[in-house]
Amino acid sequence: MDKPKKEPVILHQSQGSKLCLNCGFPNRNTDTQCMYCRTSLIEDSGLFNWIRQTYYVLRWRWQLKQKRDSLESNPPIYRSFGFFVLGVILSAIGIFVFTSAISQNSFSSGLIAILLMGYGVVTLKTLFSSK
Repeated sequence: MDKPKKEPVILHQSQGSKLCLNCGFPNRNTDTQCMYCRTSLIEDSGLFNWIRQTYYVLRWRWQLKQKRDSLESNPPIYRSFGFFVLGVILSAIGIFVFTSAISQNSFSSGLIAILLMGYGVVTLKTLFSSK
C-alpha cells in the first residue's frame, strides 16, 4: 500500500487560528482583520487579554450550543414527514417480503424481511421518542 500523499488533518483547533476579541470568530493567524466583524486582530499580551479571549471563546461556544439545541429540538415538518414515510415504507416492504418468504420457505428472504422491518420500526421509534 502506498503512503498517503497528504498528512492527516487534526480536527481540533490548532495554533493556526486566533479568535477575534470583539466577536469571537476564529480567524487565520495571517489575517489582520476579523473576517466577520472587520475589527483589528492586533494582539496585546497580558492577563486582561487572556481573560477577554477566554470570555469570547466561552460565549462563542455557548451561542453555537444554543443554535444546535434549537435546531435539534424543533426539526422541520418535512423532515419528520420524510422519516415517517420512510419508516412506514420499510416496515411495509419488510412485511411483504416476510409473507412471501414464509410461503416460499426461504430462510434468507426471511432474514432480509426481518432486517427491513427492524429498520422501519427503529426509524418510527426514533421519530416518536422524545429525548
